[in-house]
Amino acid sequence: MSAAQITLYVIVALLVTKAVLTIVLALYHLRVQRQRQARSAAAPLPGVTVLIAAYNEEVGIADTLSSVLSQDVPQLQVIVVDDGSHDRTAEIARQFAHQDPRVLVLQQPNAGKAAALNHAIRYAQHPVSVSVDADSALAPGTLARLAAHFNDPRVGAVAGDVKVAGPATLLTQLQGIEYSVGQHLDKRAQDVLGAVSVVPGAAGAYRTELMQNLGGYSSDTLTEDMDLTFSIAAAGFQVRFEPDAISYTEPPTSVRNLWKQRMRWMYGTFQCMGKYRHAVLNPRAGRLGLLILPYTLVYGLTLGGAGPLFDLIALSVLLSHSVTDVLVPVLLNFATDFAAVALALGLGRRSWHGLAYTPTQRLLLRPFVFAVIAMTCVSLLRRRNVTWNKLPRVGLHLNPAAPDAPTVPAVITAAATAAPLPELAPAALAPTPEYAA
Repeated sequence: MSAAQITLYVIVALLVTKAVLTIVLALYHLRVQRQRQARSAAAPLPGVTVLIAAYNEEVGIADTLSSVLSQDVPQLQVIVVDDGSHDRTAEIARQFAHQDPRVLVLQQPNAGKAAALNHAIRYAQHPVSVSVDADSALAPGTLARLAAHFNDPRVGAVAGDVKVAGPATLLTQLQGIEYSVGQHLDKRAQDVLGAVSVVPGAAGAYRTELMQNLGGYSSDTLTEDMDLTFSIAAAGFQVRFEPDAISYTEPPTSVRNLWKQRMRWMYGTFQCMGKYRHAVLNPRAGRLGLLILPYTLVYGLTLGGAGPLFDLIALSVLLSHSVTDVLVPVLLNFATDFAAVALALGLGRRSWHGLAYTPTQRLLLRPFVFAVIAMTCVSLLRRRNVTWNKLPRVGLHLNPAAPDAPTVPAVITAAATAAPLPELAPAALAPTPEYAA
């Protein structure tokens, strides 16, 4: 057996071991989820403040607000911060504020998402704050599912389940599979281990007082949601995953925009790892040092490139030897992929049609992600800066027949998107110290 064949078997053993452990932990999470729901069933829900930072989001802000305002929670406040938009984002948000007193619209000169969310948190009135991206829509019951966790004083943040709702193209289908595996295998496993590393901006809940005490979102990194998650874990609080709290988000619809998004994510991940490097394996850092950072380093960054490396070595062995020399590890690897995707789709209540895209996702999207990791390393070594990139919006593509489809009332949406909108009386808005509406 050649060195390449031995390497092939070693890599496939690592990948299969990772997949088996992740699958076992994800299945165990079902029991953990039922236990949590039983404990919180009789407890009253705390009030919820929804934070929405919006910059040139006129395409989807109406759907976002409609889905949030239709949530069944006893106390709800919605704060929209228009971060210096040049389109009709602020006008549409004001229309909602005019129709519903639960909506507060703030405006500021463009300062970035972290600054906009920090602006909003100062006005939060309820013990739970939920960030919702302005290109997302919440499924019914999402806020209630997230808020229920905060009856446990040990909980500092809860991540929701983010699903792709873009045009039905090959690229969005591949991202949909990736999201399903990331949420319903990886994040469930992370929750069981106490190692949830990111509370996503599309559906992330936080204990308001804790968030304010920690100074809110940091502008030091490009992934402000991961940075805040690390900070909450370092403070000794639990970070959980709630699979029944669903947010639909608009994905990149071109390879170029997907590259920009993933470069920002990966660069921000490296920034966060560097920022908290002193905490790695440090018992004083609690879950962050002993669980979250090692998990992110080993499972996310290191083994994240093992799949494409396996494919390259398998191809080289195939070209220099024969099919039989790579048949067993390749079949084992693909069988593991199919099992993982099938379980993720089942746990996420997604269509089984996604299984048909598994080989394509393996051969195209994973090498793409590996290239992003490699290019991020090059950018860091050359000290090149990666910046926020505003992706073009095409709007959500939702299936109204789906059982968890967000509620978007047609009357409100039509009124909000009609042009032009009348100016509101000054009393309808609460001006901020920086901007007088």
